[in-house]
Amino acid sequence: MLVLLSLTVLLVGYVYLQARTITVERLSDDLHVLRGFGGNTAVLRTDAGTVIVDTMSLPAQGGWIRELAAELTGADTVLLINTHYHLDHTHGNPAFEPGTRILSTERTLSHLNALDAEFWMGDAAKLKPNETFTDRQTLHIGGKTLELIHLGPGHTDGDLVVIFNDENVIHMGDLVFNKHYPNIDLEAGGTVSGWPATLDNALTLKFDRVIPGHGLTTDRKGIRQFQTFLSELAEIGRNAAEKGISLEDTLETDELTADEGYEPVRFIISLGLDRKFVLQRAWEEATGNFTRAN
Repeated sequence: MLVLLSLTVLLVGYVYLQARTITVERLSDDLHVLRGFGGNTAVLRTDAGTVIVDTMSLPAQGGWIRELAAELTGADTVLLINTHYHLDHTHGNPAFEPGTRILSTERTLSHLNALDAEFWMGDAAKLKPNETFTDRQTLHIGGKTLELIHLGPGHTDGDLVVIFNDENVIHMGDLVFNKHYPNIDLEAGGTVSGWPATLDNALTLKFDRVIPGHGLTTDRKGIRQFQTFLSELAEIGRNAAEKGISLEDTLETDELTADEGYEPVRFIISLGLDRKFVLQRAWEEATGNFTRAN
């Protein structure tokens, strides 16, 4: 029993240290990327206060992000933006001040209420998005201009991107995984087959650098590479549906080649977001073997 308790304490300590580790990348004097136990977080300094995009996986992380952002910008947070509903981008929200302005798409708020309702109860409910939009919203905050755009379905049906106009940077959220296998949330309206067209919409916008939901900062070439990967994946799914190819045979295909160098997303342990996962999701969408959640 003592050994088990000691191992549990060590594991909890290890998880805490991993979650506490947040690295910082400076993209400009006013814009930084934070990386840690969850999706990539953007921190923007404006003359009116700090804007934060996504808050990682844990309320404690939200507190650390809030403190670090204040150190980087010299100002308190005036706006949170959630790119989509998944916990590794939203569960840090409760660490912020109740009444903070929090923006998302309408679909993201709907998914939070329907698919993650247990977390968003009690005090946490005060830090759900309190302002939503459907397609596009332009923000002018403290001398900065931000464009929030829903480009179409891909990762889910509610993802938004954020263009930091003054920095020529776009935060793509989980519409882009840089050299990582993506989560494809079919149940929340995600789509392999429709995702490449959504990325086409992104490529019409004005930006130079790209903050992905997971992975290192990239550029237009990085988006196109990920788009090629998704197009191959979608074609494998369509081919399986047309020819009646089984899931088992689909998982063993050698037709997916654009994933060279891809790695699973790991938060201490693998989450199962690997090659077989994305092939299964492509097969399930193409053959209709899944159920929409709401």
